[in-house]
Amino acid sequence: MTERNASVPDLPVQPYPTGGFRKFIADTLSVFELNFLPSLKHWYVTVLLAAGFPLPWFYVTRAIAPDDPQVLRRLLAGTLVFGVAFSIGMLVGQNFVGQRFTGTLRLLITMPVSKAAYLLGSLAHASISGAITVVILLGFALVAGVDIKLGWGLAPSLILTVLAVSGLTLFFVSFAPSLQVGNLTTGLLSLVLAALSPVYFTMDQAPLLMKLIGYISPLRYAADAIEKSLSGSADVLAEIAILSVIALVSMSLGLWRMPWREK
Repeated sequence: MTERNASVPDLPVQPYPTGGFRKFIADTLSVFELNFLPSLKHWYVTVLLAAGFPLPWFYVTRAIAPDDPQVLRRLLAGTLVFGVAFSIGMLVGQNFVGQRFTGTLRLLITMPVSKAAYLLGSLAHASISGAITVVILLGFALVAGVDIKLGWGLAPSLILTVLAVSGLTLFFVSFAPSLQVGNLTTGLLSLVLAALSPVYFTMDQAPLLMKLIGYISPLRYAADAIEKSLSGSADVLAEIAILSVIALVSMSLGLWRMPWREK
């Protein structure tokens, strides 16, 4: 018979969430903290990166564009799509690649953390940069005299765009054989997708190649929805529905392809 040590009191055993919704939330917060706390030390870098690229690009296009309210709203919509998709997609991809090739991801897998919790925590962290980009661009657009009347479709359009681009980013960087290739793929994917999609002009104005890409690119539908939302229009249900389907397919592919086994 095992003897009990009388000097050790009976302590209540706290239940550890080994499954279910509580563990999912706890894992999501753990992944968020893992990404957020290091970046908090250099918060000013996050702010500069969030505004450093899209803001000058908006003012360059603003300077050469005709002084037409619809054209200016389209330029703002394209810059919002480009800036938010590029910053969040790049952060999600770079965090994943870095953690994968430095061993951090292996520790998360063996905790264990689910793919969905990992992705949600990563998106929550990366969305901070995207939110800063949106606030800065909208603020400076008002200063620049762009006629803006925000509609309800702005937020869901941006959220669905982030999900679509992040899913595609995770899918493609999962094939990367090294950290360097993964970081290069992450940066190029959002850049090329935005450059080849008709986000700064409508489909009617796009050349043939961009029209063909525009039919399947989530950035084109996001730009259409955001342009309408910036003018106060509520007629964005078709774009939101298409973005929802693309985001669902993209996230499913990204989660499916992510390597999630201890090696």
